[in-house]
Amino acid sequence: MDVPGVVQSVKIRKLNDLVAGINMSQLLSYSNGEIPSSAVNWKGLTAYFRMIMKFFPAQEDAEMFLGYCEYYGLGQEENAFEHIRHSADNMPYFFWNVYDTGLFLFKIGDMDHAILYLELAMLAPSTKMVYTMGNSIIYRQFFTETLNSGLEVRLNHAREYAVLLLAAANYYKHNYDMADLFAMKGVDSRGISNREPFYFYAGAIAMAKGNTDEALSFFNRAIKAKSKNPLVYSYAADALRKKGRMEEAEKISRMGQVFGQGASPDQFPYPSYLKLEFF
Repeated sequence: MDVPGVVQSVKIRKLNDLVAGINMSQLLSYSNGEIPSSAVNWKGLTAYFRMIMKFFPAQEDAEMFLGYCEYYGLGQEENAFEHIRHSADNMPYFFWNVYDTGLFLFKIGDMDHAILYLELAMLAPSTKMVYTMGNSIIYRQFFTETLNSGLEVRLNHAREYAVLLLAAANYYKHNYDMADLFAMKGVDSRGISNREPFYFYAGAIAMAKGNTDEALSFFNRAIKAKSKNPLVYSYAADALRKKGRMEEAEKISRMGQVFGQGASPDQFPYPSYLKLEFF
C-alpha cells in the first residue's frame, strides 16, 4: 500500500474541501482593485494558507500569501512582515516574495535591507518563477486560468516598480551614484509604462549633485508627462530661482499647488507603487 500517496491524497482532499467554501476569484480581484477589502473572505483564506503551511511546509509561497492576507485583511502588519520575509528567506529565487519583502522594508523606512531584497528580486530568473508558480498548489488551485494570462506584463511592471524603489531608496540614503544608475535605467529603458517618476528622481539626484540645468531638464520632462507629484513643481521652482528666473519659478510653484503643499522631500510621493503583489 502506498501510504505516502494515500496521505498526500487525504491532504489534497482536505484542501479542496476548504477551498470549496471560498470564492477563489476574490484574492485576485482585490489585488486588481476590483473589489473592496470587505468583500473578501480573509478568515477563510488565512485558514487555507495555514493548512498549506501545515501539510506542505516546502510550499513557502503559502507564507507569502498568508502575510498578504494579514496585512490587507486583518491589519496585522508585524505578523505580515514576519511571514513575508521568512518566505523570501526560504525561497529567495521566487520573485514575488522577495520583491514584496523589499517593498515592505521600503515602506517602513529600512532602506538598507530594502535595497538588498529589491536587488535580489531583480536577479530572480523569470523561468524559475514560472516553474515555481506552475508547481505550486496555491497557484494551481486559485489561478489555473490566469497562470499564462498577463503574467509577463505584470512581472514587467513589478520589475519597473522595483527599479524605481531602488532609485528612491538609494536617493534617500544619499547614495547618489547608485540612485542615478537606477533612475536612468527607468528614463532610458524601452517598455517603461510610466517614466514620470524616473524623471522626478533623476532631477532630484541632479539637484543633490548641484547640476541645476540637468535637474531642470528632468523636471520639465516630468511636468510635460503631466506629473501630479507636488515635489516636481517645488523642486523645479527652486531650480528656476537658482537661475534667477523668478517669474517662471512663481508660475511653476502655482501649478504645483493644485496637487498639494508641504510635501516632505524624504517621503516617497508615489503610493500606488507600494502595493504588495503575488501575481
